[in-house]
Amino acid sequence: MPRRRSRSAVKHPRWQRRPEARPEEILSAALEVFGEKGFARTRLEDVAQRAGVCKGTLYLYFPSKDDLFRAMVTAKLEHVLASAEEVVRNWEGNTTELLRRFTADYWEVMNQPMYLRLARLVMSELGNFPELARWYYQEVILRLRRVIEAILARGIAAGEFRPVPQRLAARGLQMLVVHLAQYRHFFQPYDPAPISSEEMLAGIIDLYLHGVETPPAPLAVES
Repeated sequence: MPRRRSRSAVKHPRWQRRPEARPEEILSAALEVFGEKGFARTRLEDVAQRAGVCKGTLYLYFPSKDDLFRAMVTAKLEHVLASAEEVVRNWEGNTTELLRRFTADYWEVMNQPMYLRLARLVMSELGNFPELARWYYQEVILRLRRVIEAILARGIAAGEFRPVPQRLAARGLQMLVVHLAQYRHFFQPYDPAPISSEEMLAGIIDLYLHGVETPPAPLAVES
């Protein structure tokens, strides 16, 4: 007669992930590992280990490293981009205040560690992977540029902004925000005259508005 196993001999897992939670955990782990090792040096095994799943489980959701990268970017940025588009679409105030609000939100996002890691990865490595670079440009950079162009077009139509070249001006704001955020976090510790985040944001807004706003009409001089 077979012996019955005692209750203490039966091992039960202390916890199990809900299957629907696994993709989110994998994507968060992917951002960490990509940020630490770079795209080229990251292996799917590394991401699976960080997420606490086996490699086979990761492959069920993401068949390749490229697929994993695309899904990670979409998961981390889609709500940010959609929110920016919605704010611009529904804004009812003047365009100068809209530009201030957009720039402040953009600055806040780009100074978060998660987005800093992603921006650094994109700038340092993605040029070596043309298909991913093209996809990222279309899905993130160009989409955000269109938001800025819509703000500029609105301001020009309302007479608040002068007719600046919108495509160049939109690129300029993107570069100011992204590169100054990178500078602040990676090089400011070596700067003998550091600038606070609040000062940087105020400076970006001031410089940019002075570049695009319609100058006030000169005061009439009484004869």
